[in-house]
Amino acid sequence: MSEFDKFAANYNESLRNSLALTRTSDKYQAEYKVRLLKNLLVRGAAKSRATTHPTILDFGCGVGLSLPYLLEQFPGSKIFATDVSEVSLEIVRAELPQVTIINSALNAAEKFDVILMSTVLHHITSSARVEILENLRANLKPDGCLVVIEHNTYNPLTRRIVSNCPMDVDAELISMSDIKKLLSRGCGFKIRETGYCSFFPEPLKALTKLDPILKKIPLGGQYFVVATP
Repeated sequence: MSEFDKFAANYNESLRNSLALTRTSDKYQAEYKVRLLKNLLVRGAAKSRATTHPTILDFGCGVGLSLPYLLEQFPGSKIFATDVSEVSLEIVRAELPQVTIINSALNAAEKFDVILMSTVLHHITSSARVEILENLRANLKPDGCLVVIEHNTYNPLTRRIVSNCPMDVDAELISMSDIKKLLSRGCGFKIRETGYCSFFPEPLKALTKLDPILKKIPLGGQYFVVATP
C-alpha cells in the first residue's frame, strides 16, 4: 500500500484548498502544464524529437488530473499512466478508460517518446531519485525526451503552499540547478531546455503569453527541465 492511497479519494479537494491562496484551480494548473508540454514539443528544444502522435507516459499521474488535457492536446497519441498509488490508478481506470495504465515498476522493453514528471520528483526521496531516473531514461526511445516540472524553491509563495499541503508533508523540494546536475551528471541525460513557469494565477491567465519572455527569471511558481537520453 502506498502512502498516497489515503489521499486519493480527497486528492482534488486537498489540492484545491492548497491552491486557494493563489485563486487558481487544480484543473487550470493541470491544463497549464499540459499546454506547456505541448509548446515545448512543438516550438521548444524538443521540437525535432516530437513525433506527430507521440506516445506519452504520465509518470506519477495521481488521480489523473493531467490526463484529460493530454488526451485533448495530443489527439491520436497513445497516453499511458502510472503511479505508486493503486487507489489513484483505480480512479483513473474508472474515469478515463482510453488511457493505458501500466505498472509503476516499468519494464525496460516499454519505450516512450515523452515521459512527463509533473510535480512528482519532490515526493521521491533523494536516495531513490537516481535509480528511478535511470530507469526512466531506459524507457525513452533514442529520440525521446523527459520533461520534469517542479516547484520553484526560490518562490516564497510556492514554499508556503507546499508547507501547508497535507500531501507534501514529507516533500523534499529540489532546485532547478540540482535537478540539472542530477539528470546530467548522475543519470546520463542531456539537458536541452530549462525555464521558470507558472508566473500568473488563473485570474490573470491572459498574461501567460509572456511566459516565454520571463522563463529565465526565477520568480515563477514552478520550473521545467527538458532532457534527452
